[in-house]
Amino acid sequence: MISGPPWGWRRGGRHGNIAVSKFFRDVNAMKRRTVLQLAGLSSTLMGCGGGSSGTDPAPAPAPTPTPDRPNILVIALDDLNNWVGYLGGHPQVKTPAIDALAGQSFAFMKAFSNATECSPSRASVLSGLSVQNTHVYDNTATFKGINPGKDQFEDMLKRSGYQVTRYGKIDHTYSSYPLPMPPSQPVANKTCPAPLGEGSFDWWPSTAADDQHPDYRYTQSGIDFLNSYDSSAPFCLSVGLVHTHVAWYVPQRFFDMYPKQGLQLPSPPADDLDDLGPAGRSVALQYNFHQCVTGQGLWADAVQAYLASISWADSQIGRLLTALANSRHADNTIVVLWSDHGFHLGEKFHWHKLALWDPGVHVPFIVRLPGQTVAHKMSQVVGLRDLAPTLLDYCGVKSTYAMDGRSLRPLLEKPDQSWDYPVLTTRLQYDHAVRTAQWRYIRYQSGEQELYDMQADPSEHYNLAKQAAYAQTIADLDAYMPPLQAS
Repeated sequence: MISGPPWGWRRGGRHGNIAVSKFFRDVNAMKRRTVLQLAGLSSTLMGCGGGSSGTDPAPAPAPTPTPDRPNILVIALDDLNNWVGYLGGHPQVKTPAIDALAGQSFAFMKAFSNATECSPSRASVLSGLSVQNTHVYDNTATFKGINPGKDQFEDMLKRSGYQVTRYGKIDHTYSSYPLPMPPSQPVANKTCPAPLGEGSFDWWPSTAADDQHPDYRYTQSGIDFLNSYDSSAPFCLSVGLVHTHVAWYVPQRFFDMYPKQGLQLPSPPADDLDDLGPAGRSVALQYNFHQCVTGQGLWADAVQAYLASISWADSQIGRLLTALANSRHADNTIVVLWSDHGFHLGEKFHWHKLALWDPGVHVPFIVRLPGQTVAHKMSQVVGLRDLAPTLLDYCGVKSTYAMDGRSLRPLLEKPDQSWDYPVLTTRLQYDHAVRTAQWRYIRYQSGEQELYDMQADPSEHYNLAKQAAYAQTIADLDAYMPPLQAS
């Protein structure tokens, strides 16, 4: 079995990569097999559901029956990877609101996006379709633009009598930003904003009042809706936050939560790309961002800003969930939280999105049913395209077309059952990854392959694809991929 640490970290500072040989990683891995735990997360969450706690959980009380037509509150996040407390993705992150929600919900520990950037992912989430069937492959298109007149799950709810309301970014269209807009010139990262646009990959503590930030206003709109809605018709309210999308301009106090001195950063080994082919290396080193960021001595600064943005978004989620708890809708509302895809901050020397490795596709996904207070830590692999059929199932609404995702309701009603449905993730149109409980298999348009044993090597340091012993594993996983084709 291949041994490898769950994470490689180093202390923050203005330095480049610290070279660590694979030999010494293997020796030290035996000492570092313990998965990072969230300080402060309830013991209830860490010890129940999904069969992954290592101990037999106490039998959960019978679930409260879900109303025939429950309300729905959807909270959508942007570019948030697994750096949230309940997922243990970063040892210093502070996400009390998300963790509290996870502590009384079905918290999926292995949820993956079906696409690697915003519009394709959101099209898949809202339709329950694979990228191959939405035909939305990048951010130049939207579901409604490519599929005029075709329903998303909210349209189906609306046709059945639901009041459907959106605030912020849900699909890849959203309300105009209120102030503060990113400045026209970069503030912190002055050298490498291109090709994303001048000032777009930037960060700085904002001096604007909280209520001048887009996320605050979107959240406030959601709060106002919850406080004022008194119709007998059920509602589906969606609130989409902009952060953690760049640019990371959030109030100073959130930066202060993460002093750069002692901040822990991803630490990919110097030889991490040596067993990749040209396509994988090209993705990892896209736009030369890693050299650009580290050349300016900004690695710790960028991680600090990303963590600050996570905690800022978490604070808005806390406001929204408090409003729900204090409203007349508290006991008859399904709450769902998800992020469209992940984000790299130097892992495998990659930055941003558009990568099929774990930091780019492993996302928060939480479902709380009406009246639920018992946590279930779900270890089964699931994809975001399962969200739409799940909500339609609980609302008793039939889809207007056959969805590729499947309802998670049977799993939520029996959380410790086997759930062997691999997740397909697509990058652009022709690069794909398949994720199972044990494996991540990546195949690029060129035919180049990567295979990682995610149980033994969760940081994806050892590409097994060229080893003859894994030929049958690759053949089995290839069956879940679209046919290999030229562009």
